[in-house]
Amino acid sequence: MVRGVTIVGQGLAGTCLAWRLWDRGREFKLLHRGEGRSTSSISAGLLTPVTGRNVNPSWRLAEFLEEARDFYRKVETVLGEQFFHEVPILRLFADADERGRFDQKRSELDQWVAEFLEPQDCPCHAPHGGVIWKGGARLDAHRFLEASRGFFREAGLFEVQEIDLNVPESDGRISVLCAGAAGLGQGPFGFLPERRAKGEILTVRIPGFPEDRIMSRNGWLIPLGGGIFRAGSTYRWDDLSDRPTKSGRAQIEELICSFTDLPFEVLEHVAGIRPIVRQSRPVIGSHPEIENLAIFNGLGSKGVLYAPGVAGRLGAYLCDGLEIEEDLNVRALFV
Repeated sequence: MVRGVTIVGQGLAGTCLAWRLWDRGREFKLLHRGEGRSTSSISAGLLTPVTGRNVNPSWRLAEFLEEARDFYRKVETVLGEQFFHEVPILRLFADADERGRFDQKRSELDQWVAEFLEPQDCPCHAPHGGVIWKGGARLDAHRFLEASRGFFREAGLFEVQEIDLNVPESDGRISVLCAGAAGLGQGPFGFLPERRAKGEILTVRIPGFPEDRIMSRNGWLIPLGGGIFRAGSTYRWDDLSDRPTKSGRAQIEELICSFTDLPFEVLEHVAGIRPIVRQSRPVIGSHPEIENLAIFNGLGSKGVLYAPGVAGRLGAYLCDGLEIEEDLNVRALFV
């Protein structure tokens, strides 16, 4: 459909798209804008099947979960290392209302329930009980991006380059903006109904704390191995800087204390901006008025789940002209 593709942004969206185009044998180049770490690289990499206080399964969960597992396993085979880890998620109910919503939706949620825990069976104070979800996982996002970067650099497909997000290629190539939060709120795709959110994460050492599952209740605690955990995350809508805050750290430390009385040491405190367009549902496709400009954005906090499958659909559109589904197509949001 096009002579070549320029992918702008080497976060989760851009990297997954690069792998999809590589698998199809499509000529492309992957550009990193050279502005330090992407939000993807500092993310916790959490994949959880059921989310939020309303206890809802993620959108099109079964379909995208299968595609994500298959994608990460294939890339691991190519790179010769593991960065996708399937881990049970223990969700502790925050209050009686949350437990009530779970009970009301039990028939809808049963396929994702590995075990229900009464309060006395929970590993910490949890007066409303909890549930262990099937399908949970974590992606070592930093290592996935780093290893992929090395692979594409060696193949001559990766460059570090400053680029104007508002100016597409003029040589017949198509530019796909995978710029995350930096690609929202202005420029050619400024029409998108975006709502970015700041999130902060702590990396902590907790000697002696169990590492066999992810803990979740108004936030999460993810084992990385060797007594190291990622904890978070906050949501803030008024401050869209990438600077960590004292209030964010205090909130996450309080969360950790709700899971354990063990002492912990903070090793790192980072912040990033989530690129949210519509309830963490991605958007892809060509700009409605600029022929050689396209987008892949809006992964929000669910990029690990959605990026592989959505990248596959965008790859099929770019390479074979396959129509993009309306609930993913950026043109459906153009007004």
